[in-house]
Amino acid sequence: MWELIHNKRNSASAAQQLAKMREELVSIGEKERVLRERSADREAYRYLLDAHRLVARAGVLGEQVLNISPPGTGEGNQLAA
Repeated sequence: MWELIHNKRNSASAAQQLAKMREELVSIGEKERVLRERSADREAYRYLLDAHRLVARAGVLGEQVLNISPPGTGEGNQLAA
């Protein structure tokens, strides 16, 4: 009889430990998922930021190109007079 009671207690204790381990695994899995999402979000943000920087640089370079006078039309050009 003692062995039966002892085995039931061990069985219940083992079941509780398994349930606790499962909860911890679910928690770890959820944390990993959140970290992956955050990493993906950061990567997307970096990509968009780089794209914004490239567009801004292209705009500045385009303005610089548009502001350059063609050869022979600048001040001090004696041929244009």
